[in-house]
This record gives sequence, C-alpha cells and structure tokens, in this order.
Amino acid sequence: MVRVVGVASPVPRAPWRLWRSPYLWLATIHLLGDIFVVLTCGLAVLAAVIVAIVAWPLGYAGVPLSVRATDFVYMLAGWERGRAEITRGQDVQAFYPPELTGSGGADATAAVIDPALWRQLLYYVLLLPMAMVWVAAIVVAWSVPPVLIGLPLYFSKFAAAQAQLGPFVIDTMTKASIAALIGAVFLLVVTPWLMRTASALDGQLARVFLGRSMNRALAERVTQLLTSRQKVVDSVESERRRMERDLHDGAQQRLVSLAMTLGRAKNRLGDRDPAVRVLIDEAHSEALQAIAEIRDLTRGLHPPVLTDRGLDAAISAVAARSPVPVRVTVEVYPRPSLTIEAIAYFVVTEALTNVAKHSEAAEVDVRVSRRGNRLRIEVDDNGRGGADFAAGTGLQGLHDRVAGVDGWLDVHSPPGGGTLLTAVVPCE
Repeated sequence: MVRVVGVASPVPRAPWRLWRSPYLWLATIHLLGDIFVVLTCGLAVLAAVIVAIVAWPLGYAGVPLSVRATDFVYMLAGWERGRAEITRGQDVQAFYPPELTGSGGADATAAVIDPALWRQLLYYVLLLPMAMVWVAAIVVAWSVPPVLIGLPLYFSKFAAAQAQLGPFVIDTMTKASIAALIGAVFLLVVTPWLMRTASALDGQLARVFLGRSMNRALAERVTQLLTSRQKVVDSVESERRRMERDLHDGAQQRLVSLAMTLGRAKNRLGDRDPAVRVLIDEAHSEALQAIAEIRDLTRGLHPPVLTDRGLDAAISAVAARSPVPVRVTVEVYPRPSLTIEAIAYFVVTEALTNVAKHSEAAEVDVRVSRRGNRLRIEVDDNGRGGADFAAGTGLQGLHDRVAGVDGWLDVHSPPGGGTLLTAVVPCE
C-alpha cells in the first residue's frame, strides 16, 4: 500500500480508474468505522483523561494511575493511526508521551498537562460530528445512485405507474431513463468525489490532532541524524587514538628492541664474518626504517602531544619537521573537542605535505584561530599555485573530512599566485 504523508486522498481522481482501485472501498470502510471508534475508543479516552485528572492529586496511589491513564490514551491513538495507515496508507507522525523522570509528582504533572494528551482527546470530540456527517454522506452516495439506475425496471409496477422523487414525478419511461442516467453519472463522479473529500478531511483531522507536524518531525529527525553522525565521528577518532597507542606501545617498542639487539649483534660480530655482517647491517637498517615509518604513521593518526598539549604544540612539531619554513600562529581558547582538534591537525599536516610535494614554495604561514563556536584553519604558501581537487593531491580527502562535521573547505590557488587553503569547522 502506498503511504501518503500528511493529508490522505486515496480515491483516484479519474473515474475510469475508480473500480480498479481498492482505496474507494477502504475509504468508505474507514469512514463508516469512525462512528464505532467514537462510541468506543472516544469514550474510553474521555474516561482515561478523567481518571488521570482525578487521580493526579491523590499522592502515592494516584500518581501511577495518572501516568497509566495517559499511556492508555497514547495507545488508543496509536491504534487510530494504524487504522489510518491500513485503510488510507496515511503515515501520521506519532506523538510520544513525556519521558519519566523518576519523580512521581513531576511525572504525573507532566502527564496531565501534556498538550499532546489534550489534542488527542480533542480529536475524538471533533470526530463525533464529523462521523455523523460521514454516515449521511455514505448513505446518499451509495443508496441514491442504485435507486435511480434501477428506476426504469420497476417504476411502472407502482399502482399509479409513477415515482415521486422529491419535487420530481417520474411517470414515463423517458423520465425514468433520464433519472437512471443521472444516477449512473452520480455513481461514477459524485460518489468518488464525496468519498475522496470526506477521506481527505478525515485524514486532515488525524494529522492535526493525532500526530506531530511534518516540520517538527523532520527537525527531530535531523537532530537524531546529527547526533548519530557525531557519535560515528567520535568513535572513529577514538579508534584512531587507540591504534596510535597500540602502535606506539606495541609494534614500535618491539622494533626498537629488535634494532638494539641487531646493533649489539653487529658490534659483537666485528669483522669476523663479512657476509653475516652485511646481513645484520641490512636487517638493522630495515628495522630503523620501519621504526621511522611507524613514527610517521602514528603522528598522522593522532600524536600524543595533540592530546596532552593541544593544537599549538602539535602543529609546531609538524612545522619543525617540514622541509619548507613554516610560521605558526595558533589562537585557540578554549580548547575544542578532541575530534575537532584531530580534524584541524589532519588539515594542517596534509596541507603541509602537499606544499612540500607540489608547491615549490619558499615559506608557509599556518594560522589557526577560534572565533565563537567556529575554528578557522588557514595554510598560505607562496608556491606555484594551481592546486586542484581533481589532481589527486589529497584535497578531496580534506574536504570530506571537514564536511563530516558540517565544516567547509575552500582553496584559492591561481597559477603562479600561491595557494591559500581555508577550512572552518564548528566546535563547542
């Protein structure tokens, strides 16, 4: 079944599609069921609200009763939303009862003054007159056309050989045929229009009083997605820090021990066996190279100095190792979260790597500053420019990393005019 978000108008507009669609019959069944819902669920909701109000001031015994009574109202409203989904394909965004705080009095008060509770009660109050109108409309829509269509078959059987339809008297076969034609048109056009209109109004009532507005539902969904995305980003950053600790405290220490052992073996061997010494020299060199690579890798993941001393010290350490002279200016107070610091560090290190590899610059300025809840990172070099996202220089990775926390990245790099990389990320 197709879901209609908001107001449901399930009956097809085109008359020739009417009899192939189940929605006309489902809408009719739903509208007929409204009167039953009012007389059962509506009265039950009214009784539950009365119980909640009466039990509210009764202290220890009344507080749980008030909360359970309002929960019962929400349950019945959920059934009504389910009925709308089955018969109309209408997706009504559900209300949620107030969250329990553990304080009996506060929970009971929140339950009784909950605006959604009273809106759901008002739904059943307004549904009563509407249900009476729907019953009348269904009787007219589904009983009058068959009577008119069958009139030529039986009007002559009357004693006076005529039929009285309000102010109209049908006393000839011609008039009876015209009435039958009108009945057929009524059945094909007016009946679905009546059912469609009634179903749309009924769906509007359910949407307004039994569910949240779409704007509110979308805003809540966006908030949920932002929260879940932030959790993912934080968990990835936490995993990076764990990997850095494991490499630094595990593999790197073992390689250092191995290099020291090979160094001692080389010193003890001396010049007695040149072939073996060559092999030990190669192994020692490879171990030292592996240690250097692991150190570079751990610095790229999440260096300990970043956690211990912040961006100023971490970026200054990166600048000291750069083959291009770097001036660093960091004004970040208060410190942002570890995740934002790691992203800023990654932007600077990747940008300096690109400068060293591609720009042919003589100097670089790195500026990091915090203004309110925004962290701004600028890396400005005097190289040959021409940096391009499509050139495979890592800019796309920087853009994706910054965009993951709702930040933005801009690169101004005219040919021969140097490159200014600017990234702005939110921080708390």
